[in-house]
Amino acid sequence: MEFYGKVKEVLDPIHGQGSKGLWVRQTIVLESFDNPEIIIAIDALNERCEKLEGLQPGKAVKASFGVQSRKGEKGYFTSATLWDINPL
Repeated sequence: MEFYGKVKEVLDPIHGQGSKGLWVRQTIVLESFDNPEIIIAIDALNERCEKLEGLQPGKAVKASFGVQSRKGEKGYFTSATLWDINPL
């Protein structure tokens, strides 16, 4: 999927360790150009966190990402994972 909008917020990275070793996740929040009520939070994982460096609130970007849903105990959980992000 692709989303064109502006950066609303870049959250601090979260570091952890799993069965496959160390990992890092950083979330960027984007808002639509046309409607600021439409926002999406996209997670950058591991080396893709570097793509978020230097992005400041208000910067216009095009983000490419994948969406995946999984069934949990209380319903479905959907996540968006960053593939690429470019300034406009």
